[in-house]
Amino acid sequence: MKRIFLLLVLVLLCIPGYGRAQANYSPSELDTLVSNIALYPDPLLVHVLTASTFGNQIPAANAWAQGHKHLKGESLASAMENDNLSYDPSVQALLPFPTVLEMMAKYRAWCDQLGDAVTNQKDDVMEAIQRMRQSAYDHGHLRTNEQVEVAETSGNIVITPVKTEVVYVPVYNPRVVYYVYADGYTRISYGPGVWLGTWYGEWGWGSCWFDWGPRVIYVRNTRWYAHRPIPRHPRGYRPPPRPHRPPPAPPKANPHHKPAPAHALTPVRRTTEPRMETRVAPAPSPRTIPAPAPAPSRRVVSEPQVREVPRSERRPVHPVYSSDDEESTYGRDNGRQGTTTRTSPPSGNSDRRPVRQGGGSGKFTKVIRR
Repeated sequence: MKRIFLLLVLVLLCIPGYGRAQANYSPSELDTLVSNIALYPDPLLVHVLTASTFGNQIPAANAWAQGHKHLKGESLASAMENDNLSYDPSVQALLPFPTVLEMMAKYRAWCDQLGDAVTNQKDDVMEAIQRMRQSAYDHGHLRTNEQVEVAETSGNIVITPVKTEVVYVPVYNPRVVYYVYADGYTRISYGPGVWLGTWYGEWGWGSCWFDWGPRVIYVRNTRWYAHRPIPRHPRGYRPPPRPHRPPPAPPKANPHHKPAPAHALTPVRRTTEPRMETRVAPAPSPRTIPAPAPAPSRRVVSEPQVREVPRSERRPVHPVYSSDDEESTYGRDNGRQGTTTRTSPPSGNSDRRPVRQGGGSGKFTKVIRR
């Protein structure tokens, strides 16, 4: 019995799409699912999300749209009404946009997965749309232009058509607008606008929007739930006018009421309240700043003038000893560079050295007189 149960589980898991439908998509998978449509204007995006829940009707609706794409405006709305199409109103709302229906029919697996995510994880899908819009806005690609108006309210980015009756379909590369910073070139282009006017109000145009705060979708002014029928209105539907309420009548005058005397209507000034006086602070007296003391005079000392003595008037300088019995003279240059002969007395005071006062940079030689 246990083997039969395990075999049944394996068979169910092998059925294509069964295991995928039972599990929720991760945030990264949802980002991939909505990356191609996240930058659509909000009214168009509402119909794409709701129409994806009827994936089995998309191929037939695309075939009808491709066969009538030469019709525009009121003529197309009349053809849709005369053919009495059996598609869901959310699918019929995309018939004026054949390029969008062609993309959904061409990538049928993606359309079915998007419909499953919208049915089971509507709040997570709307959160993923906001993540992708924020990424395109941070990279500098999503900005207000002549086709759409981009506004940020309460941390959510709202994209609305500049003109409500004209809707443009953006064309872009998700690998660029979400992950590459703007370089001055336009990375989001728009095709010809689709003029909706008031001819498509029966299918929800003009009365659909997102409430991004609580993550709610509204179609024809009614909160949308997956596969829940929404009341349909005839073509050219206009909401009923609000009941006109006349302004209240003024109260009737009392015949027994006596008017107040004229002096009673004169306003009386109260004297009990303290009178506020405005005092002006006196202007500060100007501060006298003493003049700076003069700098002390510096005494100029002239440099001594040095007179150069002529060579003929120069006198030789000899060393002098303190003892009278000592006799010493400098010897004349013996012809060797740096050598001079000195004569010193033979007394015991031979340790005294003469004071060198003349030129010469050589060594001294001691000579003993006999």
